[in-house]
Amino acid sequence: MPDLYTTVRAAVTEAAGISVNATLAALAGSRHVLPPTYADAPHKHNMTEPDAHGVAAWVSIDSAASFANRMEDQLKRADFGLDPLRVHVAGRTLSTLQIPHRAYDAILRDSSLNGESFRNTAIGQAVIAACPADASALLRYDPAVLLFGGWDSTQTGQRTNSGSKWPACVSVEICGGNALLVQRAGNRMDPLGMEGSAQDIVEEADGTWRLALKADEKIPAKTAKAKDTFPRRVKPSEINHGNALSLDPKGVLVEEIKLSGALSLTRLRRYRFGGTAEQDIAARTALALMGIYGIAAVIEDGLDLRRDCELVADSVAWAIRGTGSSEPLAVTVADARQALERALADIDLASPVLFTADHNLEQLIARSR
Repeated sequence: MPDLYTTVRAAVTEAAGISVNATLAALAGSRHVLPPTYADAPHKHNMTEPDAHGVAAWVSIDSAASFANRMEDQLKRADFGLDPLRVHVAGRTLSTLQIPHRAYDAILRDSSLNGESFRNTAIGQAVIAACPADASALLRYDPAVLLFGGWDSTQTGQRTNSGSKWPACVSVEICGGNALLVQRAGNRMDPLGMEGSAQDIVEEADGTWRLALKADEKIPAKTAKAKDTFPRRVKPSEINHGNALSLDPKGVLVEEIKLSGALSLTRLRRYRFGGTAEQDIAARTALALMGIYGIAAVIEDGLDLRRDCELVADSVAWAIRGTGSSEPLAVTVADARQALERALADIDLASPVLFTADHNLEQLIARSR
């Protein structure tokens, strides 16, 4: 039986892609989960419009972008050396697997090597010049761009000159089916048993408060329209004293939780890497195995997405997909790691390079704190 490396190496030359589908369940065994909340969403969560019974056919539990960040974290923790570009900034070192726009991020843009700005260094120039016909510089310095996508949009003073765009080759998301919105209690029961009204306390702009006097009667009470007006009269609960009782729509009951993902091998075949056909295959194999390892490691580690949304996989199915064909693919984290390490030996990854944040960036950080 072919090993994972051999199977994936064959697939990158002929298959359309690799799919992964999993059935998930809440760690606690309940139907209740807390999807991410959004201030502008009509129902606080990203979901389809509920029907007359309050049930939505679909709710997002983890977006493709969020899952990609989880994969990057796993690849970073595994220490494969996939992030040679690093920046020392604000007293710590960050790599391209930890900054939002990877090699095109403003943090790297505003950093230097031996006094030379990133975009003016030989490394920066090579990364900027990378294109599908020759993506070797990205493969060498930041292969995550080729897998997760990237856009050279952070240059300043060149707003009309958009840089190159790299669409993501991998996309995984988690969703719930038949979701019923529920309310969530958020109570603070005061052991001191304090009660009171907005007549009792005056809150100042510097965060201090005092007991209201008769002379303070004209000070307005805190309202939604004047929430930043000081001084203001507030209730004990608004300065975290007394009882605070709330019941807000938050979270859902779901009938099922599904993870679904795809790794496009067709998209990887659009890229050349400045060498022979054999080198192109080696590069695509490494990138595909990066994606497989990242997904498998996230699932295996346990999907601790947020409070009240800790998930585990009841079943996971991988497949190599083509037109009218689907071949099961056996994947374990251990096999994926071994296969990726073997594939990385065939490509030219750079050694770590440490850039230093520019003075202006350090000062901007300092002023914001």
